[in-house]
Formats: sequence, structure tokens, C-alpha cells
Amino acid sequence: MKFALADVKSVECARPSLGWQMLNFQLKGDGPVLHPLHFHGTPIKDFWACLNRFIFLSRSSRNSSSYDVTDGSDNLLRSYDSIAMANAVGGLPTSFSTLFTEESLYAGFSKVTRFVRDLGTEVGLRQASVSSVSSLDVPETRTTGSSSHAESPAAPRPDGDFEVLECVPTCKLPAFDGPVSREKPIDLEEWQEYLDGEGRVVKEREFRRRLFKGGLDPAIRHHVWKFLLGYYSLDLTAASREQVDATRREEYSIMCQQWKSVLPSQKKRFGLFRERTHLINKDVLRTDRTHPRYMDDESLYLVKLNDILVTYCFYNFDLGYVQGMSDLCSPIVDILEDEVQSFWCFAGFLDMVESNFAEDQESMRQQLATLQSMLKLAEPHLSDYLAAQDSDNLYFCFRWLLVLFKRELSYEDTMRLWEVLWSNYLTPHFHLFCALALLVESKHTIISNKMGFNEIIKYVNELSGNIDLDDMLVSAEQLCRSFMTARDTLPLPADVRKILPAATSPLPGPALSDSLTGDSIMCCADGSALISSPSC
Repeated sequence: MKFALADVKSVECARPSLGWQMLNFQLKGDGPVLHPLHFHGTPIKDFWACLNRFIFLSRSSRNSSSYDVTDGSDNLLRSYDSIAMANAVGGLPTSFSTLFTEESLYAGFSKVTRFVRDLGTEVGLRQASVSSVSSLDVPETRTTGSSSHAESPAAPRPDGDFEVLECVPTCKLPAFDGPVSREKPIDLEEWQEYLDGEGRVVKEREFRRRLFKGGLDPAIRHHVWKFLLGYYSLDLTAASREQVDATRREEYSIMCQQWKSVLPSQKKRFGLFRERTHLINKDVLRTDRTHPRYMDDESLYLVKLNDILVTYCFYNFDLGYVQGMSDLCSPIVDILEDEVQSFWCFAGFLDMVESNFAEDQESMRQQLATLQSMLKLAEPHLSDYLAAQDSDNLYFCFRWLLVLFKRELSYEDTMRLWEVLWSNYLTPHFHLFCALALLVESKHTIISNKMGFNEIIKYVNELSGNIDLDDMLVSAEQLCRSFMTARDTLPLPADVRKILPAATSPLPGPALSDSLTGDSIMCCADGSALISSPSC
């Protein structure tokens, strides 16, 4: 795409989500809107700063996300429009849902000064002091003791750039004082104790508690994973499972034949199929290649992995294949070995995390937002520090949540963690508490070393391979139980309450529908929660 800047009439900025950011250019003379420019990896604000050196842009009266080319006669207007544009591309918060302390408030508004400087505006705001923030319609604050609070909520600004929705006092999550420890893995002898005479899984609650606390002995994974991932339901007898095996094999064979019988002339006209198979072929060749199962280029396990992922595209046409799925599939193929059983267990795993791979990435956005809320309560000092470094969106945790720490832990530790998550013992969102535990553990290192935006990202990437899983799990359980204890004493945000079970009671309470997972959270007398999943 090539055009002269002199021909530009307006620029529209698509507000960012976790997806790509976009700019749409429209040419003069009611010209067509050109193909949008997508920004992936490169900050859009850097491009905007460069663009502002050659043309003058001011916010359009037609659309708050559009900017018209002007003659630049009103430099002051242009400066504030540059700030608004920085907000539109993710540089500033669109609202302040909570004002915590004077320090965090001023840190937030320091972003205005930074972005005005970075964007090269012509207004002399570089020397502006914190005392000038009153011009931005911020509510007056006063200091009482060691904390500050807003006198009253400020009315929303007409342009919506700054809006105080509510003001609540700062509160910190109390520590959980009870003992928390890890236990030995479930071995074959113990596993058999959870089965009745006909092979049904009984004592489910105790089984899930032990799975959460200790995981599985590697020697029984190939059998127990089929129950955890929905290949078998827990109430099936050994005889009934034979019928399940036959049905599963027949269905898998049909789906395999569907894509293996596609003719070259069909494939030529089936662009989506070509795109997905090409991406799968590339990803398979770089998935876990240091593991003995996948090290050899001629490995049958690579073939199985490839065929399972392609077949899944025909099983779930809507979702298809997304990068990261091969990371979730390879340990299952390694443990189960059987291609049919591996496929159905992989499909069961994706039923749990399918929303992670949705194109709109709404689930990932919500998980990161919930993690933000949790961090503000657990470690408000770290939360404020990250905000001052423009890192409070926690995008550097994206990979943790997407593939459930597969890239951060060793191969064996990944399987141990997944077994804990599959137990669904405390909450189906325990991975968020694992992420929170890593952040809390990193607090001293990040703050004492005065890490900036780039240093934080580098530090987080270097955590890969250097995480003590048992320490992380103990810390995560402590944090989870702290939130469960505090739910009746602290004003927890709605998104945090949603991932916690209801208040404990002497007897199991009514099931609560979890809107994020579709599971049911059942409260238990010991403060734990038993999650009933449709796949089980």
C-alpha cells in the first residue's frame, strides 16, 4: 500500500484489545478507506509520533476515534489531541475505576507528561509539576495519616478520556495463616482404592484433593489422564469403557478420512484448509524437539501429533488450529501413545481452555483483567509500580495463561502442574493464582532493581526454566485461601469474586454456575471447592 501523506483526509484508530492494533487511512475527495495498517509487536504510538512530524491531526467532530488532517494553526489543540490519541492506542487508561493513594494517582497522571514528551508535542508541559493535575478535572485529594482519598467522585469528562467511576479505600489482602504443603503423588495402589469393584471412580472428592496436593505417579498417567480429560466419565464401569473405546475409534477414523481424502483439486480451492495445515506442519516441527519422543525428524510421534491437530480442525471447524495448541497436545501424545485416545483427550483439554484461542481473545483479556484486580489486593505496591512503568496491563503474563505455563516450566513440571489444574479442587481458575504467586515472588526483584518496561519483559522471559514448581504451588494455594477467607470481609471486585467458590458452610451448598467455564463450584466444609465439569 502506497499513498502520499498530502492526500490523507483522516485517520481512524481502532481501540486496542489483546489483538492487533489498527489505523485506517481515508484519502481526500471522499476517497476510499484503504486497507487498515495492523501493528503487531511494534508500538502504534511510535508510528503515530513519526506521523505527527509530517501532518497535523486533530480529533474529528464526527467520531471520537477519528483524527482529521488540519493546517496545524492551533498547536495547543494539536497537543491535547496527541494525548487523546495516545490514550486511543493504549497509552493512557480510559477510566479510573478506583483512586487508591495520592502516590498512585500522581503516577497515573505522570503518563500524560511522558506521552506528551514522547510524541514530540509543542506545548511546554515538560516542566509541568504534579500540582497542575487539577486542570484535568481530577477530584481534590487530601492526606490523612499515611493514606489519601478523593473527596468526591469527579463528573465524567465529555470526551470520556478521564472518568472516575467509584472511589474506595485502599485495602490489602490478609495473609493466610493455615499450614499449606505438598504431598506425595498418587501411585497405583492408591488409585485402585478410588475404584469400586466394577471399575467406577468413587471417593471423588478425596481423589481430587489428593490430585491437587500431589499429582500422579508417572507410571499411572497413561490411565488416569483419560478420566481427567473426559475420555472416560468417572461413573463408567470397566465393561462400559470398552464400548466407549470402540465408538471413539470409529468416530476418529471417519474424521481422519475426511481430510485425508481431500483431492488436490479440492485443496486448491480450500484456502482455509491449506492455511491451517501449513501452520500445523510448521508448528509440529518446532514443538518439544528436545524431547526424546520428538527429537528424530522421522519420529512417528511427530506424525501422530500432526494428524491429531489436523483432525481437530475437522472436529472443531469453528476454532480450527491456533498457534499454541501443539504445546498442549504433545505431552498427551507422549503419555498416551495411542493416537485415538490422544486425540480425544486433547479435545477434552481444549474444551477446558478453548476460549483462550478465540479470535476475539476476550477470555484472555478478562483473565488478565482479573489478574490485575488480584494483584492490586495482594500486592498494591507492586501494582502501583507496574502502573508507573506502563506495565500494569500484565501483557507479559499472556503466555503463562495461554498455554498454562508450558513454556515456563520443565516438561515434567508442566505435566505436574496440569494435573493440579485438572483436579479442579479449589477453583477452575487456579492458574490465575499461580500467575499471581509468580508476580508476588518477583516483587522485590522488580522494584529493588528499578526495572522499567523493557527490563520487566526481559526479566519475565528469563523466568522460563527457573521456576520452582512446588514453591509456586504452595504460594498459589496460600493466596487462593487468603482470597477465600477475605471474600466476606473485603470489598473484592466482581471479577475476583467470580473465580472464588461461595462462602463455606458445614454442608455442601448449592452449585454456582461459573460464567467463565461452565463448571459448577460446590463448597465444602474444609473451605475447599469441588468443581463438577460437564466432561466428567
